[in-house]
Amino acid sequence: MARCATAVLVAVVVAMLVATPHINATISCEQVVIWLTPCISYGIFGGKVAPECCSGMKALNAAANTTADHRSQCQCVKEGAARIPGLNYTKVNELPDICGTHCPYRLTTDLDCSKVN
Repeated sequence: MARCATAVLVAVVVAMLVATPHINATISCEQVVIWLTPCISYGIFGGKVAPECCSGMKALNAAANTTADHRSQCQCVKEGAARIPGLNYTKVNELPDICGTHCPYRLTTDLDCSKVN
């Protein structure tokens, strides 16, 4: 079962890297995926948050300096999250507090990233 879940996670991450479009900002979707991939297992299974998840979230926040960066990050995360079967959005939205960082939006399926500042 764990091998199957790991295989699914790897396949989803690869799909995100290949299929997520680039948005006009300094942060690429590929970089967002790299930073946030360690968070996927918590978003699906719960349990302990990997330290790499928190360091990735902090790196992403440090790199997002403009409204365009925040909107790009939002769009990449929203589209990537929609491709992850079994992702629990409530758990995902707990991560900023757990990691001691912030996120300029709450992830939902109907999030309008054009309104993120």
